[in-house]
Amino acid sequence: MRSRHILLVATLSTTVALIVAGCAPAGAPAAITRATPTAAATTLPAPQAAEPAATPKAAAQQQRQGGVLTISVGADPPSFDIHQETTIAALEPLVPAYDGLVQYDHHTGSIIGDLAEKWELSPDGLVYTFSLQKGVKWHDGKPFSSSDVRISLERQKDPPKGMRSGHQQQFRSVDRIETPDENTVKVIMKQPYVSFLAQFATDWFVVFPRHVLEAKGDMKKEVMGTGPYRFKSHSLGVSVELTRSPDYFMKGLPYLDGITYYIVKDAGTRFSAFRTGRIKMTSHWIPLTPSEIATLKSQHPSLLLWESSADTFPRHPMNAVKPPFGDTRVRQAVGLAYDRQTAIKVLADGQARLGTFVPPGEWGRPEADVLKLPGYRQPKDADRAEAKRLLAEAGYPEGFKTTLSVRAKSEDQKAGEFLKDQLATIGIAATLEVMEVAAYTSRVVANDFQIGTQAGKFALSDPDELGRYFLSNAGQGYGKWANKRFDDLFAEQSRTVDIARRKAIVKEMDDVLLQELPSLLPFWSGAVIGTWPEVKNFAAPANLHSCMRLFDIWLTK
Repeated sequence: MRSRHILLVATLSTTVALIVAGCAPAGAPAAITRATPTAAATTLPAPQAAEPAATPKAAAQQQRQGGVLTISVGADPPSFDIHQETTIAALEPLVPAYDGLVQYDHHTGSIIGDLAEKWELSPDGLVYTFSLQKGVKWHDGKPFSSSDVRISLERQKDPPKGMRSGHQQQFRSVDRIETPDENTVKVIMKQPYVSFLAQFATDWFVVFPRHVLEAKGDMKKEVMGTGPYRFKSHSLGVSVELTRSPDYFMKGLPYLDGITYYIVKDAGTRFSAFRTGRIKMTSHWIPLTPSEIATLKSQHPSLLLWESSADTFPRHPMNAVKPPFGDTRVRQAVGLAYDRQTAIKVLADGQARLGTFVPPGEWGRPEADVLKLPGYRQPKDADRAEAKRLLAEAGYPEGFKTTLSVRAKSEDQKAGEFLKDQLATIGIAATLEVMEVAAYTSRVVANDFQIGTQAGKFALSDPDELGRYFLSNAGQGYGKWANKRFDDLFAEQSRTVDIARRKAIVKEMDDVLLQELPSLLPFWSGAVIGTWPEVKNFAAPANLHSCMRLFDIWLTK
């Protein structure tokens, strides 16, 4: 079995702090119950009865080989090229076929080796040297080497013509990648990057095979990895199936024969499928809602709930380069009109936290300060009067009509309906345009929208996550907002080791976003994942963009 080294050679104290902030378990799971079986959807297994509730010591039980784990997801992958996609609809059902250089240990939260057996950081914080596992093979039998890592990183850092890098901003401090030999990769930085390992341990940075990339040009229709599971099939609107890789380099793993991800777009059907045992685990990227959690806790004590402190949020990007939202005053008016406290009650059943663009906690503002900000204070009368004044100043004294684009997911549609009502309070008449996830993503990437609605998540609790959404030319910077002051502040905080100084810079970044309002982020919440008792060795990740390979999960039946 491969070594799981944690090499704490960095001299940057912030780096060490980030390393331990990953996928630590959130304590004992809350117990929950068996439901009365209902009619099964045609694409899902039949309902099953639950076993007695498991205990947190389940991981100590004897591992069992075999079985197929069933998970529900809400949409088809737009494509199979994880490097180009930004929706977890592509990541969750495909990442078990791949490996990255490093990953989070889902039990301890530490960063451990994956394709990198070990690594070290130079004293000046500028050179990461990764020593790779030997004898690893791609699922087609071809040998893995450092050239695969290099092309995978370079295509995300400097995407070739026609390719969109979904996480290019994470490479902004990377100068170049070198491969001294087939088992060594060096990542050379332009400047210290305090969250580099924390960022690259998330599941987005998988390694693709050089020979397939050179033959096909991309991985949009190909799944070829070194991971614990092999791609078997994708049936549009039905499922993605993976099977156990018999040649996985971690000997004896995985335990499962396979994983089937059922594509269930309707939220009610997804919940029914879980509580009746048709699926055994809920999706990482569609957390159980507060009302679903309450139902499970009160009625179904044999099932398990795992709470993650992940920073998730509804998000309403606005087109910042086209009328009417290209005018900062219009975007400000939207922020003033929106009742965030009511949104928490309606959209999150009261189970969310008020915050600005920086999530509450270590980096965010105290709630008492947030409550004094325009758009966050109560009552709403003064804010909405100011919103109407700004609209009139921008040339819209009677308001205007707009199209509100929404992903065809129940939680997004609910958020869209709420936003529509909030806009109406200042004379903006919005028509909802509901689209499938792939179509929506294509539209916002092409900047062919006015205002949108989708869920967002921070991959880890670090200010660097703001870059994915708000840096100029960011991979998920829908709306094309760009601000040099923000870019400069972001670059400065990313290389700042002193925590107090970094916090001050982050507050300045937040001030810019509050003033410019490229998107509306109403509130922040955590996430809950559900499992059946027969699913063993699971632990809730602290961030929902990690720990999805499931290589050491097993089933008791």
